[in-house]
Amino acid sequence: MARRLRLGTGLAIGLGAVMLVAGGLLAASAFQAGNQPLPYSYATTADKPSDAAAALAGNIEGAKARTIEMKTLETSKLLVAGEVLDLPDGKEILVGWQSKVGEPLIRSDISVKEEEALVAALKKHLPAKSTVFAMPALSRRLAAMTTAEYPLATADDSATIRLPAPWTGARAAILEAERKWRPEAEDETADKAFAGLLDALTAEDKYGIAHLQVMAGGAESYIILHVRDAFDIGVAAPDKLSVGLRDFPSAADVHGATKLVKGWIEKEGYAAYAVIPRDENAVRAYYLAADRDKSSLLGQLLPFNSAHLGLVPGATLVFQNGGYWVYRISAVRTG
Repeated sequence: MARRLRLGTGLAIGLGAVMLVAGGLLAASAFQAGNQPLPYSYATTADKPSDAAAALAGNIEGAKARTIEMKTLETSKLLVAGEVLDLPDGKEILVGWQSKVGEPLIRSDISVKEEEALVAALKKHLPAKSTVFAMPALSRRLAAMTTAEYPLATADDSATIRLPAPWTGARAAILEAERKWRPEAEDETADKAFAGLLDALTAEDKYGIAHLQVMAGGAESYIILHVRDAFDIGVAAPDKLSVGLRDFPSAADVHGATKLVKGWIEKEGYAAYAVIPRDENAVRAYYLAADRDKSSLLGQLLPFNSAHLGLVPGATLVFQNGGYWVYRISAVRTG
């Protein structure tokens, strides 16, 4: 099926900026077709971990937080700053990720402070052994820090990895390098659950809720979504969701920024949008291209449709902080 991801003006401009930066930093060989080498490297920095990362480490006995960076091999240009937790068994959990090239690189940005607030809320309010549906990378983080069950924690989410065009020839090397952040063993059951989550979120809301209830075996469950998930799902399943993003400069007040984004969305003719802060200088607007996407379960559970937000039958909003939205999915009678 043809790729539906719509390269609107804003997304094209944004990706163009990334390609310009990366293209200027890569060797000429990196632009050639074929199996190119990894164009970047990870390294631990001497910076002190943030208080939020240290707090997250406190949820796992023996875990320690540290800061990392991703740089180009050719020029040592800083591409990403991140934070990880080192576990006693030698594994690592990525809890912070901030692209320094103005667009998502490899994965969407992860705010350590948002992670800290989410984990604190779940540890306080989430019933033990609850079934929780969330994107695989988030499921892995939460599985290490809470007592709930996360069916997608061991799923292969490499389809969500996004690369700037100059790195296309190194895709195989990059996918291999990024395996360090997920379990080594394949898990077909978790992979099917991930596919089921994508089907549910991109279906009409009532069918999507029913799909989640079936996945939970009819029992009560929870779903945790972040606004960035919309873009990741669009990358992983472009035939199911038309989504893009564009950054806007922060205005002096939130109403000014909202007016700027709303005017651009209306001019471009997109169906819906949601805005989250990118940093102190910009906000990031995620937009859904089609009305069908706006009426999907994803479009109804995230703030793309404010008039109907939180009104999906069978889903009750129980927590919201930053880009995170947590819903309880009602149990259904079976048999």
